Amino acid sequence: MNQSTAQKLKELEEKLAKAEAKYRERLSKFRGVPHESAAGELSYSDLKVWEDHVATIKLEIEALKKAL
Repeated sequence: MNQSTAQKLKELEEKLAKAEAKYRERLSKFRGVPHESAAGELSYSDLKVWEDHVATIKLEIEALKKAL
């Protein structure tokens, strides 16, 4: 494992930890999508964005580990 790959992996793992914490925080405050509520729709969209962000970081980490 070269230095840049190890550094990239470490940065991604730190980024993942922060993103997961933010996602869990948003999830704990989420109470569902009330019908015809713009705030509820925005909250749901925000939650899904964080969920996708976490999944993307995990995929990057997996790809980097496979490349090693």
